[in-house]
Amino acid sequence: MARKLLMLSGLATVVLAIVTYAAPVSLAGASPSPAQETTTSAHAEGASAPHGTSVIPRPADLKGKAKVLAPPPGGWSVPSQRNYTITSSCQSHAAAIRQGAAAWQGLREGGGTPIECRNGYITDCGGGSNVVGCNWGAGQRIALYMGGVNDDALLVAHEFGHNWYGHSTFRCAGWGSPSEVMAPSICN
Repeated sequence: MARKLLMLSGLATVVLAIVTYAAPVSLAGASPSPAQETTTSAHAEGASAPHGTSVIPRPADLKGKAKVLAPPPGGWSVPSQRNYTITSSCQSHAAAIRQGAAAWQGLREGGGTPIECRNGYITDCGGGSNVVGCNWGAGQRIALYMGGVNDDALLVAHEFGHNWYGHSTFRCAGWGSPSEVMAPSICN
């Protein structure tokens, strides 16, 4: 029995390594899946179109599943470096914004994309309900409603991710990989 558990544990570690390290390669454009290619190219073509992120209740099949993964030290690689500025409306959330930004390599504070915080759901992001984050023009401006999610840094990482990537096919955002961060919903 102990031998079986050891073997299953080893197999789980291999699968985890493949998911963790293969996902950034496909997001970086080496060989994207058709779903990623569609969202990535649509994002590049419609750079002025906003990308809203909604908050939804956590689906029953995902309740109680712990997320123990995090971005690698230094963040996931990205196609280009970007900068951001925390506006006065976000000063009380600066630590979470910096933590979310650290998920992506080359994302630095000072100049660049203004990050604004709102006191309610975002209504000027092209539709959708319960929108908690929006990125206009692939990094021209980002708005966040921090009161609408359980993980502020994850919301921030997701919105910064729209500087380069579209939504993935994951149902709920999480810290397991760049693709998981780019899920279209934050599940509370």
